[in-house]
Amino acid sequence: MNILMVGAGSMSESLVRGWLASGLSPEQITMTNRSDRTRLTELHTELGVQIVDEEDVNAYDIVVLAMQPDGVLPYVSSKTWTTPLLVSVAAHIEPSEIEEASGLPAVCAMPNTPVAYQNGMTGLWFGPETDDTFRETATALFERVGRTAVTDAKTMSAFMAAAGCSPAFFYEIVGSMTPVLTEAGFDETTARQIVAQAMKGSAELLLHETRPTNDLIADVAAPDGPTDRGVGVLRTRDLADVMSSALRESAKEDHESIDAPIERT
Repeated sequence: MNILMVGAGSMSESLVRGWLASGLSPEQITMTNRSDRTRLTELHTELGVQIVDEEDVNAYDIVVLAMQPDGVLPYVSSKTWTTPLLVSVAAHIEPSEIEEASGLPAVCAMPNTPVAYQNGMTGLWFGPETDDTFRETATALFERVGRTAVTDAKTMSAFMAAAGCSPAFFYEIVGSMTPVLTEAGFDETTARQIVAQAMKGSAELLLHETRPTNDLIADVAAPDGPTDRGVGVLRTRDLADVMSSALRESAKEDHESIDAPIERT
């Protein structure tokens, strides 16, 4: 598998780091970038990936379009395409648009930055021209760096909010919790690690559990105990409304279904 990354921004770098950690060799990944050649050279030096100034897009199995959204369709239209699977990681582009411009199968993928550590969550929106083979290829590529979910025009904006925007929400939560630990005497780094590791472990449990979140809360919240009292504060101050409102705000597009009530599960 030979991959061309068109663009060398933070998401492109995160994916490359994750794929290298998953076992792909630097020889399998080529990067190109029009706007920042210095950054391209730095990534070549640090990661060992191949870099090119002028790319032959048809020399690769997969071309990942990792530039700004407004550059995707002009770039695709400027090339003559014959072979690769096209994968866009730019927001607000539909795979059918890329297929129309290229004449090839296309996938729109929405990964989040934890793909760098193989703990990402990627939404895959398959174009109408992608057959089972292309779908399996794209899915396998992104499952190297985390988990995947199939999305479409109706669900993509909600997915982007839940997977792409929510890391910032979690960082906000961590930032609000760590001062309690530093005030108790922990240094800033240790305080953040304590909260982050607790969140990581809880997330791992959620990935293996199917019970409702209320049942999981009950496992650690003995009546009138410290956890129960803390959960009581969150519910009194309506954390559920705050978090769902934040998610809805990030997910705002033109899909009215996003405004439907969210049931706690």
